[in-house]
Amino acid sequence: MRLQGKVALVTGAASGFGAEIARLFAAEGAKVVILDLNGEGARKVAADVGHGALAVAGDVTKRADIDAAVKAALDAHGRLDIVINNAGWTHRNKPILEVTEDEFDRVYAINVKSIYHMTNAVVPVMTKQGGGNIVNIGSTAGLRPRPGLTWDNSTKGALNLLSKSMAGELGPAKIPGK
Repeated sequence: MRLQGKVALVTGAASGFGAEIARLFAAEGAKVVILDLNGEGARKVAADVGHGALAVAGDVTKRADIDAAVKAALDAHGRLDIVINNAGWTHRNKPILEVTEDEFDRVYAINVKSIYHMTNAVVPVMTKQGGGNIVNIGSTAGLRPRPGLTWDNSTKGALNLLSKSMAGELGPAKIPGK
């Protein structure tokens, strides 16, 4: 059990990749906190995961919700070792000039600004406890963009560079980014 004694917070974990990450981490011994906008889905995954998994309903675009999830992890388990920033969203495939400003704002808020909020919430915690890991989940769209998804592609490119920069800056604090 490679993650025995570790506590992991996974965003966007009520379904898909996030739910499977939560299941795998629990199987490897981690205590898992599942953060998702879909509170009912998060509760179902937590119940399925077992091993003390905790569901937190919240919106990754809201700093107060991120803070509440981090607090829930700390209150329940006393530490936070791993954060998996998995939550993501995209607008439907369409020409660049047809993407609305609301869609643009939403794709950047979920795919990029949420990482800003999470970083500000967890780096002080991880620094105080002597380290941790932050993993940002992107996609190949950041390396090989697809027509019709220009704004989403750009968030993935931003995430790739952001992750490398975070690793360089936070590495000395024993918080390597991926």
